[in-house]
Amino acid sequence: THCRKGEISIFKASMSKFKKNKAKGDEPPKFLTTEVLEQKANSDLARQNYRRAKEWLKELCKRSKEKYLPQLIECYNGLARQMLGKGQTAEAKTIFDHIRFLAGDKVDPYAEAQLATMSEDYLAAVEALIKGHGNGNKHLSTEEGGIMADALVIAFEDLPRVKEERPELYEELTAVRRALECVCAERFAEALGELKNIRLQSVFAGWRLFIKGLCAFYTGENSKAREAFQRLGNGSLLFRAARPFILVIDKGTRLTSRDEVKEPLLQQVCRILNRSDMAPVLPRAEYLWQLRRYADSYAHVAQALKGFPSEEPGLSHTLSLFYFNAISHMDSRQADKYLTGIHSVLRKKNNASIDFLFFTRMRNLHLDNNLEVSNHDYLRIWEEFLISYHLVHGENSKLSALVHAHLGEIFAREEESDPFAFIFERKKQKAGVRNFKLAEEAYEKSLKLNGQDKDVHLNMLRLYEIGGETGKRNKKLDEIIRLFPDDKDILAKNGNFCIERKAFIKGIEFLKRAAALDPLDRSNREFLCIAYIKASLHFAKEGNTRRYREFMGDAIEMGESGLENMNLGRPYLNARLAIFEWIGGCEDEGNRLLADVIGNGKNDLRLSYFAYLVGRAYGASEPCLSQLQKHINTIFRNPTPAAAAALTEVIKYVNLIALPKPWLDNEFHRLNRYALEAADKACTPNEAEKIVRYAIEQEEGGDKLIQRYVEKILAQDPRHPLFLYFQYMYDRSKHFRPPTENDWQRLKDILTLAVERNERLLVNALNRELRKIEDSQSIKSPLDDEEFDDEDDEEEDIEETIDFRKIFEETVKEFKAVKNSSSRRKRIKPDIRQRSLFDDLD
Repeated sequence: THCRKGEISIFKASMSKFKKNKAKGDEPPKFLTTEVLEQKANSDLARQNYRRAKEWLKELCKRSKEKYLPQLIECYNGLARQMLGKGQTAEAKTIFDHIRFLAGDKVDPYAEAQLATMSEDYLAAVEALIKGHGNGNKHLSTEEGGIMADALVIAFEDLPRVKEERPELYEELTAVRRALECVCAERFAEALGELKNIRLQSVFAGWRLFIKGLCAFYTGENSKAREAFQRLGNGSLLFRAARPFILVIDKGTRLTSRDEVKEPLLQQVCRILNRSDMAPVLPRAEYLWQLRRYADSYAHVAQALKGFPSEEPGLSHTLSLFYFNAISHMDSRQADKYLTGIHSVLRKKNNASIDFLFFTRMRNLHLDNNLEVSNHDYLRIWEEFLISYHLVHGENSKLSALVHAHLGEIFAREEESDPFAFIFERKKQKAGVRNFKLAEEAYEKSLKLNGQDKDVHLNMLRLYEIGGETGKRNKKLDEIIRLFPDDKDILAKNGNFCIERKAFIKGIEFLKRAAALDPLDRSNREFLCIAYIKASLHFAKEGNTRRYREFMGDAIEMGESGLENMNLGRPYLNARLAIFEWIGGCEDEGNRLLADVIGNGKNDLRLSYFAYLVGRAYGASEPCLSQLQKHINTIFRNPTPAAAAALTEVIKYVNLIALPKPWLDNEFHRLNRYALEAADKACTPNEAEKIVRYAIEQEEGGDKLIQRYVEKILAQDPRHPLFLYFQYMYDRSKHFRPPTENDWQRLKDILTLAVERNERLLVNALNRELRKIEDSQSIKSPLDDEEFDDEDDEEEDIEETIDFRKIFEETVKEFKAVKNSSSRRKRIKPDIRQRSLFDDLD
């Protein structure tokens, strides 16, 4: 009876099909001649259109059952295989039942085994395969062989018929099972030994690869495991079994289709990592997180996972850190929603719980930058956190010290002053910080609990600097020196403050000690050399010849040969000494020294230009500078790119000197004209690079230099990555728009060239620029888009709009910075390797 029902359902399906075909002009089969029916049947069978072919063959069977029934049965088997390929197991079973009704046991055994395997009835699959395989002489396709091997292995039953009829097949099957037992027992070498009994062309070749992959995975040989698993056929049972292992090895690998639910795969991953307890927890949590239902994800884990959140080392603690730190990666709207959601989960819990401690820490840190929260409210919520912590864990002075140190950092943050504050305040607030008094009190509480915290001492010192509390700053410095007498950084800081106060002798002694503690630390040597120079200038202006000669002698002794560093280079130090001789009234000695310096420097124009500019900056008299000025004028009459590149280095350095230099603007204009005139002459990429970098720092007058020298080098070498990057940055500076996909691709092409030429510094710069563009465009992986429903998509659009506005504002600032980052009318931050002589050193 059930077969008849199946026949009726197929008949209905076929009739509906022919109703559609009738509209296209097809005649019902019963009105067609036998010859036409045969042609149509053969044509549809060739195209594997089994649904239509069976209709023609059914009519032919009515006319000659004996002749056409085998073709109809084969057509039905083909249709069943198609359905199995689509996962339509119920429909395939109906067709098999209909075949049995028509012709007895003529069902395709491999298709029947595939159906049994998909239904997880492996014994039935084995029976069907044994029946179909017969004595083993029939040739098997790769797919058929795989189905047979899977069924034989997974049945896990003794199969005497296979042992009797196919002993070689049974031997290989036994080797596979023994190898699997060895893997389960972690005897991986024995498992690999068993695999030697399996031929490469065997139907068990897939299982051979799979077991090799398992052994490599569990012995930590990921590359071998990956290679073995990836050689398994996509869509096969073994490949599906290998997917969780591949996902663990290559976390970025995409192994699921667009419509496939990912939770089962993630559950398998948990099981192979021996964390079956996480299988019902993590996949669902991940799914909710991908939907941006962050609080729901947390609630699911909190409900399903015992011992969460936890402070003890382990996976539960890792999850706790993830959920309670994720807020730092959210925008303010998402963060507020997340806080509200988690608070609703915790509202029934006692404040004296680990959950509440995690939550209050997260909330308090989130409010660090929220200026709508008053200072006293912010102070109160951290005090509440400490009270809750003490209730759960007891007193902890180290934690209390850290919390108060953090409070000090928040209250000491520099802020733009309110120009109208004086209208409402009688007493002027300490300038530049959020709240000077609360910051000072917090630091004092922290130091009372942990007086050896050097960072807090230094933060407090910086607070006094910003607040202009010179007396407190000096007192704190003395205290720090007593506490940390052998700390080179503190000695250097104290020494620099002394130099700033013109306490040169004391400052130099501190800096000497700092430099002696680490002779390889170049920064402290530079600090000491700068201190010698500042002290020498001071004493030269006072006419104290002995002092400035003594200090400059020490500076020259500790200096370096060569012209690379204008702070430590001995030729530059000797040039300074000559200028100090002029300032100190010893003009003849100064002239002699300078002549020796320039002569020994092989008349390097950098030295001459350096002496001229520094002499003017230090205030040397015009008569002393007149000879130098004539020499410099001669240099400027013969423009060359090499000379222009050298002179740009000097003027950029002198621009860092924090002394009045109203004349320097004219000098910049003169050098810009000089470099432009030199642009028509032969130029190396290194020289052009120096000139372009110099031009980028100019507030005005640099555009033409950038264009000329970039075009010049690209004409010589169109694939030069650095100058292509300069060209890109120049083009971007002309357009106030967010970066586009074309910009991203342009940088990618430049990056390829930079990698080819091994330009490591440029590669790093390009990668940073690419990351900025990717962040600004909110580039997401395809995984994220699949799982959002319509409501989530609408929410995402709002978020992208907010992000875009923020990114656009930041981009405009960045573009302005391309041209204005180093205005010569303001102090420029110096390279750490070459510090300004007169900058405040901290």
